[in-house]
Amino acid sequence: MRNTLKCAIAAAALITGSCSSSTEPDGVVCTAIAVAGVNLTIVDSLTNAPAAFTGLWARAREGTYVDSTTFMLTNPSTGAVTTALAYERKGTYVVTVKANGYQEWTKSGVTVTSDVCHVIPVQLTAKLVR
Repeated sequence: MRNTLKCAIAAAALITGSCSSSTEPDGVVCTAIAVAGVNLTIVDSLTNAPAAFTGLWARAREGTYVDSTTFMLTNPSTGAVTTALAYERKGTYVVTVKANGYQEWTKSGVTVTSDVCHVIPVQLTAKLVR
């Protein structure tokens, strides 16, 4: 009960701290952050470079679970277009990306595993074809 309360306080305060429970091996310290299971970089297939995509969306699906987004980040120094899906959820996903003027990109069998604390992120590059 004391560890559960300690974890709840750390999570509520949104701080990185040590939370242990009976399922964690002795000495393991977990952070109070959410880790994305699927991390996407999106590029044009011909140039292998970021493009000015419009109508861009991404989705990770496993059975009836779906995580989707139209929110993408652009790295100001590299121009890379990125997004993240399936936060703290292990499983085997079908990942789909679509943008106006491009064919739908799909990758099946994307397996996200986990350790004691978090999921182990999978990095993907979606090369969109016109």
